Amino acid sequence: MAFRSLPPGIVVSAAAAHALVMRLTRLGAIAVLTLAASTPVLAGPDTGRPLGPPLILRLDGVVASGREEAARIGFTTASFGVLGGAPDTRVWLGVDDARTVGGDNAVNGKDVLESLAGYQPTFLLAGPKPLVAQVTSLGVGVRVRLEGLVGRRARTFLVRAVSTDAGP
Repeated sequence: MAFRSLPPGIVVSAAAAHALVMRLTRLGAIAVLTLAASTPVLAGPDTGRPLGPPLILRLDGVVASGREEAARIGFTTASFGVLGGAPDTRVWLGVDDARTVGGDNAVNGKDVLESLAGYQPTFLLAGPKPLVAQVTSLGVGVRVRLEGLVGRRARTFLVRAVSTDAGP
């Protein structure tokens, strides 16, 4: 049986050294797989940050005729197209308040809008036809509160409430 000399005074057989290396390799592989499995797989557009589950977003603002007007009205803009609808349908909103509602959301409404700011439209409206029609028929200058379930990866806004009496 061959023995290899390690540091002075320590002698280990080649088989024992090989077994130790294999055991450490397996433990390392398990640690890497565990870490990879516990890391969120959804990442925001060009941010690398996790998107997480859908959340409820409430937007207060004023309907505008276009992006420039919406930017003058609110702290940011949001545009809405209709999922499966005409591609040129747009509703522009000058947003003066954006909040996530309920639950333990790690992001606020402003973060959601910032993460989707580069997309046009910002959101694709979906939901009950009467609510989608109510949003698309809003006139310019109308103050509105929109609430919906947002899927940030697909940019969907599943409308659940539309109110035109939202205060400033």
